[in-house]
Amino acid sequence: VSVWIEERKGGDKMKIWCDGSGFNGQVSKFGIVTEKGMKAAMVLNENLTSNKMEYSAIILAAIIASDGDEIFSDSQLAVNQINGVWKIKERLLFPLRAAAYTLIQGKNIKLTWIPRAQNRADKIV
Repeated sequence: VSVWIEERKGGDKMKIWCDGSGFNGQVSKFGIVTEKGMKAAMVLNENLTSNKMEYSAIILAAIIASDGDEIFSDSQLAVNQINGVWKIKERLLFPLRAAAYTLIQGKNIKLTWIPRAQNRADKIV
């Protein structure tokens, strides 16, 4: 935690890239990278979907983020569902969407979709 606090000194706005990867036969994982190169990743020994991992990455980024920061994700589904553009069809995503939405709205965070090639977090998951 102290690394994140130290990075935030000065009140600068932060950009955070996040990504998730569903079960590959061994693990599921998600992670984030800040523009200053700070990284955090979670590896789970569970069979979880890519969508759940993408949502988990966005939630982690939103927890780390401060008011006015920007989060980037290459998951069109998660970004558009959280931003209210697309409806949620998979019931298991409702609580994840609610958590992400509450954090993002509460901190006035901008959540933006980017192509996978632009996602700096893609390499850590």
